[in-house]
Amino acid sequence: MLRRIRAIDRLTSGRMSRREFQKALGLFGLSLVAYPVVNRPVRAADNLLVFGWAGFDDPSLFPGYEEKHGSPDHAFFADEQEGIGKLKGGFGADIVRPCIDVMPQWMTADLKPIDESKLLYLDEQFESIRAPAPAYHDGQRYFISLYWGFTSFIYRTDMTDITPEEESWSLLFDDRFAGRIAIWDSTDCVIPHTSLALGHSDDPYRPDGERLDQVAEMIRKQRNLVRLYYPDVTTGVQAIASGEVVISYAWSEFLQPLRDEGIPFRWAKPKEGLISYNCGLALRDGNASEEAQYDFVNASMSAEAGKFLIEVFNLGAANQKSFDMVDPALIKEIELSSPEESLAGSHPFVFVPVELKSKHIELFESIKAGA
Repeated sequence: MLRRIRAIDRLTSGRMSRREFQKALGLFGLSLVAYPVVNRPVRAADNLLVFGWAGFDDPSLFPGYEEKHGSPDHAFFADEQEGIGKLKGGFGADIVRPCIDVMPQWMTADLKPIDESKLLYLDEQFESIRAPAPAYHDGQRYFISLYWGFTSFIYRTDMTDITPEEESWSLLFDDRFAGRIAIWDSTDCVIPHTSLALGHSDDPYRPDGERLDQVAEMIRKQRNLVRLYYPDVTTGVQAIASGEVVISYAWSEFLQPLRDEGIPFRWAKPKEGLISYNCGLALRDGNASEEAQYDFVNASMSAEAGKFLIEVFNLGAANQKSFDMVDPALIKEIELSSPEESLAGSHPFVFVPVELKSKHIELFESIKAGA
């Protein structure tokens, strides 16, 4: 279990470590001097530099690339807002790892168009996520999907009396579980799941005005019930596995380590719908050759890379042929048969304007501080 948790933590730790109050400044490009994300690594003149989420440096995610070009360099951002700011501040990268909802901001960081004729496996991708509208600007592609995934909540079936019929985001605000609730320490978590608990299913990501006031009151209520706001997957998994908490906001990446440990739990299917995301790759002009860039992209889009995503991280691969390489029992267990089926009824992350995102962050931080 420990090896798997560490691997999952490496995949998502960048996204977990928000330092959200400082990020409110970072959204406007004001924290780049005080809070540098990475230093430019020493690299060969033509060596590929990939800038993205921690954990995606595993060669199994770009099989065959190293045999031709050697090991690429990797640098990691704490979150997409900071990563974009770093690029705009002059940090060089050849490939970046955005999620589709943040593409409007990534487009301000000098991305370059992608030549679809050079994508070897584009036709193997599920049609529903092959060409999402935010991947394009002025008729040119700037984003390639690699995987999709979900957030929901999990609960201990041996330590609660929750039934599948009552699964709702409102359970994360239930007095029955006071002192036994865990929440990811991020507005990317608290804003949408609180909005959904309030019934704001039409747009749970961008509450403002009266809706934001309602969300704030619910977050204050939750603050008094929460055992911990966890910063990373390892902490979240360990809290639910130990019984310190009995219900927790969670990603699909939580599931396999808990299964491996034999923990009795259930991945909830809240009546208001799951939260979903779609992430992948984009290109920039850097030091590396275009040949190296497209070789890396194609390796990452391959069925073999997708198999690793499914089996190790329980994420849905964009390449549909990946699913033919995985035990059907696992596909059934993790319910990732296809994006069309799996994403139906979910709430995909959407772009939150910079000013509104800053307001959300400041509000959340002030509530945690006692406001």
